Amino acid sequence: MKKAIVVFWFSLMLLSGLSSAESFNVLFVTDVGGLGDGNLNDGCWLGVQRAAKEFNIKAKVIQSFRQEDYLANISDGAKQGDIVMVAGLLMSDVVAKAALMYPKSQFVLIDALIDAPNVKCVLFKEEEGGFWAGLVAAAVTGSGKVGYVVGMKTSQAMRFVFGYEAGVRGYSILKGKDVKVLGAYVGTLNDAGKGKEVSLSLFNQGVDVVFQIAGRSGSGVIEAAKERGGRSFVIGVDLDPELMGSGNVLASISRKVDVAAYLSLKDIFNGGFKGGVSRLGLREGGFDLVETKILRGFLSQEDLDLIERLKGLVIDGVLVVPSSEEELAKFVPPKSL
Repeated sequence: MKKAIVVFWFSLMLLSGLSSAESFNVLFVTDVGGLGDGNLNDGCWLGVQRAAKEFNIKAKVIQSFRQEDYLANISDGAKQGDIVMVAGLLMSDVVAKAALMYPKSQFVLIDALIDAPNVKCVLFKEEEGGFWAGLVAAAVTGSGKVGYVVGMKTSQAMRFVFGYEAGVRGYSILKGKDVKVLGAYVGTLNDAGKGKEVSLSLFNQGVDVVFQIAGRSGSGVIEAAKERGGRSFVIGVDLDPELMGSGNVLASISRKVDVAAYLSLKDIFNGGFKGGVSRLGLREGGFDLVETKILRGFLSQEDLDLIERLKGLVIDGVLVVPSSEEELAKFVPPKSL
């Protein structure tokens, strides 16, 4: 059966100012979520479009409707374009194969890591997103206990956790507020029932804010907060919009995939393609806090100012957020600002 591919062309040329820069073509290959997923694919395409508007770039998207089409679609991209962009862990193995098959082609992989000289990997400083979540959780808690729920104990998830604990510690020391952190692990990203079970255990221990880094298991965390009722809240990561309106979600830490896509193309435009790894944090605009209406009711102007000042220290490089257990053990936040 001939694979199904939908192709859209998007070509925007600058009228002035970039005549000396070399134009190139970008092929963005989606996963099966496709355009309209409200997540990785939409974010990447938004960043590609922004780059196309600002630089002398032609952009094209190939949508994948089956996982079996990934390699063929990426191969088509390698044959047609100067740069092939792909996003997400589910595509990383296929990109690794394509990079070997087409050693003269250049690939950009967003939010996943492989080791190949012709692949530019763009990751996020999850610890800095977690730090932001920890500041918010510590400010909101009324019980003095906050928690986290992890789906799979990956290095990525744990960087969120280390940053979260650092944020809680930083807020607590500066405000003289004793806040404890409790954690739980689901063991899978696809078990909402188990996610609910471990979250109820945290809430029953007095935790009133849970930071969930649990994939689809995270919907169970939100269900647990709803069932527990009262002052039982959740902060998520890259939450689907429909989950944001549950009534118990305070906010979602959003990885700015559009910024990652845009900056990767900007770097290529300005300095040519270079394989390797780059990581985006608060300084690069790699994260956003998507708030719900209920959050601001728990944050005073003093809290908001403190959070912004601490974020500013991270952005300026004065405060380094820990990304490992060893760094967390040594982390000492400023005692005053």
